[in-house]
Amino acid sequence: MKKLHYDAVAFLLIIILLGAANALNFNKPRISELENRKLREKPKLTLSTLLSGDYFHDYEEYYSDTFILRDWMVRSSRDLRKAMSLGHSGVELIVTHEPGQVQGGNEGGNPAAPIGNDADSRPANDTKNGNTGGENETGNGTTASSNVSNITGNEGSGSGSEHNEEGSSNPKQEEPPKKFDEDRNAGYWLIIDGKAVQLFKFNKEGMSYYSEVLNKYREKIGDDVKMYSLIAPTASEFIKLRKYKGITDSQNDAMDFLRSKLDSSIKSVNVYDALNKHKDEYIYFKTDHHWTALGAYYAYAAFMELKGETPVPLEKYEERKIEGFLGSSYTKTLNKELEKNPDTIYVYMPFTNYKYEMYYGDKCKEAEVIDMSYAEGKDKYLVFLSSGGATWSVIKTDIKNGKKLLVMKDSYGNTFVPFLLPHYEEIYVVDSRFYSKYSTGKNIVEFIKDNGINEMLFVHYMEDVNWKKFMEDVEKHLE
Repeated sequence: MKKLHYDAVAFLLIIILLGAANALNFNKPRISELENRKLREKPKLTLSTLLSGDYFHDYEEYYSDTFILRDWMVRSSRDLRKAMSLGHSGVELIVTHEPGQVQGGNEGGNPAAPIGNDADSRPANDTKNGNTGGENETGNGTTASSNVSNITGNEGSGSGSEHNEEGSSNPKQEEPPKKFDEDRNAGYWLIIDGKAVQLFKFNKEGMSYYSEVLNKYREKIGDDVKMYSLIAPTASEFIKLRKYKGITDSQNDAMDFLRSKLDSSIKSVNVYDALNKHKDEYIYFKTDHHWTALGAYYAYAAFMELKGETPVPLEKYEERKIEGFLGSSYTKTLNKELEKNPDTIYVYMPFTNYKYEMYYGDKCKEAEVIDMSYAEGKDKYLVFLSSGGATWSVIKTDIKNGKKLLVMKDSYGNTFVPFLLPHYEEIYVVDSRFYSKYSTGKNIVEFIKDNGINEMLFVHYMEDVNWKKFMEDVEKHLE
C-alpha cells in the first residue's frame, strides 16, 4: 500500500511539474517542423465563445498543440508504436485522423492548416470565402498503425488497373478486407517497401455530385466555351501487390461511372490509360500524395491528344532536380520507412516567354511558374506555380493564338499547368478553395465572360472528386 501511495505521489508530482513548465513557457511554438503545419493559436475569450463552449474546445486544442516537448513525445510515440507492432518487413497500414480539418488542405483561417501549402498562401484579409479545402496536403493528426495481415486483399475484385504480383513482402492473410467508413477526416495509407499509397473508397454519391456540378457549369457557361474534365487517380490505382488489391476500390471504374454521367459536350481526359502505360516510371512520389511532374506531363500529353494537338516532347525542357523531399504522406504518418526513403523532385523549366500574375483580392504579385527558391524549404512541392494559392492567377505568354483557358484545380494542377504554356495566349488559374466573389466581384461565369475565356479545364485528383464537400465549394462559384 505504501509503495502504491508513493507511486501516486510521484505521478502527481510529474503531472504538476509538467503542467507548471508548460504554463511558464511563454515562448509557445507557432509551427510544428515535424508535422509541417501551423499549430493552434491561443483562443480569445469572448462571451459568445464562452457560452457556446467553443472557447474550452479551442483552448484544449491549443494546449495540446503547444504542450512542452510535444514534438519529442510525438516522435517517441511513433517509435514505441513501431517497436511494439507485429508488422512484416516493409508493409504497414496506417490510419490518420485530422481533428477539425479534412486531410490537410485548409483555408479560410483554420489555425490547423499546414504550413507552406496553398492554404498558408491565402491573404489574411480575404476570409469571406471561409470554406475548408479537401486536398490531402500536409496536416496534423494522430496515427494508428495496424498489421497488413489483418486486412487482406481480395484478388479477384476491385481495380481496373493491372496489379502485378511482386515477390517481396507477403504477410499471411486471415480476414476479408474491411470497408472504410465515410469519415473524410480519416486517411488510409498503405506503406510498402518505402512507399506510401493512399487507399481509395468509391463514394457513388460524391462522384454523382461531381458530374452534377460540371453539368451545371456547362449549362451556365454556354456552348461557346469548350469544357474538359481531367481527374488524376492516386498512386493506389497502380500498386503492384495483387494481394492488397481488395482494400482499395477501382478508380478506373469510378472514372467510367463519371463519364457516363457527364454532359456529352464535356470531354473527359483519359488519364488512367496515359499513366498506366508508364506505371513503372517515377510518376508518383513515395512520401507525398501528389503525382510527380513526370506523371503530370503524361496527363498533359493525353489532354493535348484529346484536343487534336501535338504535345511538346519532354526532351525540349531543361530538367532540374531537388533532392531530399519528404512530403505530405510522411508528415501525416511520420513513418520511418518513408523518412529513410525521401523523394527527388524533377522539374521541367518553361521555355515559353510569360508573365505570371497572382491576385490576392485586389493586390497583384508577379511570380515564377517554377520558383526554385522553394527548393531549400520544408515543403519543396511549392516550387510549382509558387504554391498556386492566390484568389486567382493569370499566365500571359507570347503565344498570340487567341486561346484563353481557365484551369479550375486543386494542388494536383500545380505540376500540370506549366506544361500548357506553349499552347495558350492566356491561362487563368483558379483554386475553388481560394476564389472569392467577395474579392473579385464576379462569379465564375462572369469571370469567364469578362476575360474572353474560350476553354475551361477542371483538374482535380480523385479524392477531391470523391468528396461532396469539396465539390460544393466548386459549385458555389456559380452563384
